[in-house]
Amino acid sequence: MQSVFDQAWAAFNGNHDALPLGGETISVHRAGSGRPLLCIHGWAMGGLSFAPQLALIDHGFEIIAPDLPGFGDSAVSRAAPTIESMADLVQDLILALDLADVTLIGWSMGASVAWHAAAVNPSRLRALVSIDMSPRVAPEDGWSFPLSSGMTRQSIELAVQAMRNDWSGYCDLFLDRILAEPNEEVRMALAALAAQADPDSASSAWLSLMQFDARADLAKTHIPALAIQGGRSALYPQTVGNEIARLMPNGRAIVLDRVGHAPHLEDPDAFNATLLDFLNQPPSALELCHSLSAP
Repeated sequence: MQSVFDQAWAAFNGNHDALPLGGETISVHRAGSGRPLLCIHGWAMGGLSFAPQLALIDHGFEIIAPDLPGFGDSAVSRAAPTIESMADLVQDLILALDLADVTLIGWSMGASVAWHAAAVNPSRLRALVSIDMSPRVAPEDGWSFPLSSGMTRQSIELAVQAMRNDWSGYCDLFLDRILAEPNEEVRMALAALAAQADPDSASSAWLSLMQFDARADLAKTHIPALAIQGGRSALYPQTVGNEIARLMPNGRAIVLDRVGHAPHLEDPDAFNATLLDFLNQPPSALELCHSLSAP
């Protein structure tokens, strides 16, 4: 049975292509034409999870949503995936598709990937959007915005073991924390994506995320950026958006009050309207910051 995500991509005549990239084979989902929105999925998920953003095609955008290695329909990587290696693949994808004026959109772990990709090379980027994420997931003395579960070194090791020993059971617990309100269609679609993930790849990516710190990347990224946080997120405090905006030279933040960890899925109308407002600001504002960031 097709998930609600599959049905949406089919309705918009989406293409799903296997693309050789940097020694990997990546599945890339594309639909529409116009300004490119390159959407990077969250941990254990896949590119199909941006199905509600296909409505933006009618506003002159192309939706491009890759499956990172070991997730969705993409092959397992020859090396354990890290935030840095996945960011490199995003840059390779931009070059392979010859994209320009790209808006990078990253959900959860995808935000970390997008932040690092933008910091490494912003020359083809127009804007950057993060969805319910913190730049530092692991706890640290003096840091007020870690993953709400309060991970310790021991609990991180136990979580990795649980992922590798009982992937399905671990995913059930994780999926229960994503949505603020029950939505069986969306949960089933997310569960189908999680079931496709390779447990070893997922645990390696998660461990890399625990070690990653995007704060230095944020500070040197000058393109316009927006942090969208879920007001009812069970994973991150909504106030982390203000911290992200404070760290970025041209950042701003907004909270969507009624949603949890997946604003783009839980209230797509509000999310898409917020995204359009941000992207449709006067071109001069975006172009000025873009020129400042170009090498």
